[in-house]
Amino acid sequence: IPQPRMPKLPIKYNIETSIEMSASRKMTLKHPEMPMLNVDRRRTMFQQVELGYDEESVRREAGRCLRCDICRRCGKCVEICRDKMGIDALKFGYMDFDNPSETDFRATSEKCITCGACAANCENHAIVIEEEDGQRMLKLCGTILNKQDIQYCEECNAILPSIEYLQFIAQKTGKLTKVTENRLLCNACQRKLSAKINVETRPVT
Repeated sequence: IPQPRMPKLPIKYNIETSIEMSASRKMTLKHPEMPMLNVDRRRTMFQQVELGYDEESVRREAGRCLRCDICRRCGKCVEICRDKMGIDALKFGYMDFDNPSETDFRATSEKCITCGACAANCENHAIVIEEEDGQRMLKLCGTILNKQDIQYCEECNAILPSIEYLQFIAQKTGKLTKVTENRLLCNACQRKLSAKINVETRPVT
C-alpha cells in the first residue's frame, strides 16, 4: 500500500562553542580511563560493563577534540603560511591525509608572527585572529596557538601589528623602512615623517 510522503523536516545544526585553552594544556591532556564494572559482578549480572565518565572526565575529554565539525583539515592554512608567507609556523601533522605525522600545537609560537594570513584564507573560520587585553592571539578551534603583545603608534596611538610582524615587514621592504626603523609608527605617520625628513634634507637649488 503506497504511503503518503511526509514533508522533509528542517534540520538545524548547532555548532557548540569551542573550549578555549592554551596549546600547552591541549598537548598535555590525556584520554581519561573508562571506569569499568568489577569482574566478579560481571559474572552474575548483565549490567553494562563500561560505567561511563563523570562530568569532569567528559569535560577533559571534550578538550582533546579537534573539532572536525569546524576544521575540515583542508590544509590551506598550512600551505599559506609555508608557501606564500615563507614562515612555516603551522605544524599540523594530522591534516596530511597521505602522510600524517605528529602534531605539536606548541611549535606554532616559535615562528608565528600573527600576520593573520592563515585566518584570512580559512573558509570555515576554524583558525582566527583575535585581540583581547592588549594581546593578539591566533586560535585554532579554541586552542590558543600564539599570543603576542599589540603595539601602538608613538605619534597617534593607532594599533599596530606585533613586533615580530613589523620585523618581518622590515626585512621584506629593506630600505623603504630605513628612515623610521627605530620608531613604532603607523603607515600614515611614517609617510608624514618621511616627507618631513625629505623636505629638511633636500638640497637648496
